[in-house]
Amino acid sequence: MPDFIPGLQLNETYYQQAVRPILERHFPGLAYSAGLVGYGSDVLGYDTPVSRPYVGAAPGAIPRTAGI
Repeated sequence: MPDFIPGLQLNETYYQQAVRPILERHFPGLAYSAGLVGYGSDVLGYDTPVSRPYVGAAPGAIPRTAGI
């Protein structure tokens, strides 16, 4: 795994590999939208290895999701 993965890419991968399969399995045909909501350089796409201390990039951080 690379030392740095931009937040948008990290979240897209998490959605594709973890969230989407669950939704498709348990709620086939459900119309929904998915997005990254919040504040910070990771949400805006400006994160760099220097700005890494945001929650989602911290070493050992646990991915999370919220449904509305």
